[in-house]
Parts: sequence; C-alpha cells; structure tokens
Amino acid sequence: MRAVLSICLWTVLVVLSSAGCKRLKTGAREDFAERYSCPEDRVEVRERDDVKWSTVVLGDAPREAPPAEVKNDPERLAKWNADRAEQDAETRETLDDLDVFQVRGCGHDELVACSHPADGDGVATDRVVCFQGPKRPNP
Repeated sequence: MRAVLSICLWTVLVVLSSAGCKRLKTGAREDFAERYSCPEDRVEVRERDDVKWSTVVLGDAPREAPPAEVKNDPERLAKWNADRAEQDAETRETLDDLDVFQVRGCGHDELVACSHPADGDGVATDRVVCFQGPKRPNP
C-alpha cells in the first residue's frame, strides 16, 4: 500500500511540475505568429541543432584593431589579444546556450534563438523569450 501511495504522489508531483513548462519550440511559434500576424497553424518551426547562435549573430566579424600605443608594445599587444579572445569566447558561449529554430510562414523565413528567461527565483519555465537573427533572403 505504501508503495502505491508513493507512486501516486510521485506521479502527481511530476504532472504538476511539468504543467507550467512551455516548450521553446512553442514559444518560437507564438513569437513569430505575433510578430508577423500569422496564424499559428501556418507557422512551421524546425529545431536547428546544427546552427550555433553565435555564428548567426556574430559570424566572422572582424576583430577591432588595438590602439596604436598597444600595437607598438609586444607585451601589451599580447595581453590585449588574450583579453579580447577571452571576451569573445565568453560571448560565444553565452550565445550558444540558446536553442536555435528556423521559423517560416506567411512569406517570412528566419532563424530565432529562444530560452526560458531568468526571474527572481531562477528560470521561468512557463515563459519563452526569442531573439531574431539578422534578416536572410527568403528561399
């Protein structure tokens, strides 16, 4: 009897905890539909695990040039380059934590990155925020 109650309690907890979780794919669909006034049943969403968001947003953007006074001092230039490389790696890692989706419908086709936003108590799994990438030509 105790085992049955334990299983029942566990099942109830699992159902309640998943009830407030919105899928990122659902958030991508809703965001796109609202942005383009496109009915959700006409929106196609495909996960793009093969795409890194940092590549979409940053691409191979050229690195800023160091100031002349730094460029002419080898030790300072080495530090400047190391600092920039660390900053770039941190930025790319943060961007790549986002899930990427290709979303299309109503004449639009774009890549978006979505995540559950942080709130005061952790992560708000009942909400999704999405970010648009640079505009791409329609296929």
